[in-house]
Amino acid sequence: MNERPDLSEGLRKLYCRSLIFVGENSPFHSEALHMTSKLDRRYSALVEVQACGSMVTEEQPHAMLIPIEYFLMGYGLYRPTLSISPRSPLSPSCISPELLSPESMGLKLKPIRTRISL
Repeated sequence: MNERPDLSEGLRKLYCRSLIFVGENSPFHSEALHMTSKLDRRYSALVEVQACGSMVTEEQPHAMLIPIEYFLMGYGLYRPTLSISPRSPLSPSCISPELLSPESMGLKLKPIRTRISL
């Protein structure tokens, strides 16, 4: 790991869509911020998950659902299906809008800020 070449300068040339999750208590939080600042923000997004460490997928997997849906919808890659019965507890009309907000799920959605070097 210590002898790997620095990839951060090449990230500007990366045009695949990237969604990066990082826990606010992760020891790699500053590295995630640094790497996302190097990505083209037209193709990437950063999600900081509150009260979470390094393993977002293990600690708070439910916190990933809505950001992933929004990320995919933003690129036209996902359209939610409304084939669920209106009486189903999973139906959008049965879920309180407050419960679906990122803040209620412990998420801080932040745009990626790029640093300008002079």
